[in-house]
Amino acid sequence: MSHDELVSEVITIIFAGMDTTKVANNIILIMLALHPKIQEEVYDEIQTVIGTNPSLAPTYDQLQELQLLTRVIKESLRLFPSAPVIGRQAEEEIKVDGYVIPKGAGIYVPIYCGIHRDPRFWPNPDRFDPDRFLPSEVAKRNPNAYLPFSIGQRNCIGHKYAMLQMKVTISTILRRYRILPGDTCTRIEHIRWEICVTMALLPGNDIKLEPRI
Repeated sequence: MSHDELVSEVITIIFAGMDTTKVANNIILIMLALHPKIQEEVYDEIQTVIGTNPSLAPTYDQLQELQLLTRVIKESLRLFPSAPVIGRQAEEEIKVDGYVIPKGAGIYVPIYCGIHRDPRFWPNPDRFDPDRFLPSEVAKRNPNAYLPFSIGQRNCIGHKYAMLQMKVTISTILRRYRILPGDTCTRIEHIRWEICVTMALLPGNDIKLEPRI
């Protein structure tokens, strides 16, 4: 790669990473606000793993132990993936469900309203249920049914960093604040968003923060 190509790639990674995790963190906080029992279970896990001093930063190993928080993040991304549509170009002619896709054709995969809410893979797909990502449940499911970071050779280059960033952000907030529903967004159905290049949240997705100490 030339210097200019490398700079362009780095800028793309930084921009994409900031926008997508920003949306994801907002969605996760809303999900926790709307599900207080799960929120307290996540808080208890954080206290057990990281400790009771909110000023101490978590270590990498501690972040890996936050299993419930990880499931909450994954389920939030299933319901509201930051990249709700992905595109590919067919390198060769292929047949899908009786249709012929010619070589060179553009293919768009609807993640938000398609794969991630398909009842064949996700029973009661509109319900928020982090236990869908228990190891026993994941083992029974087609791995291609979950694509918040895409999959295969063209998957998101920053997906591991994104998970770390979200764990650090959410655990830091939860150690200091209890997340409460806002005045407008009191149910999942109230979440307002639109599909751009990535998912964009609209005004009205409010929450409240109550200090724990």
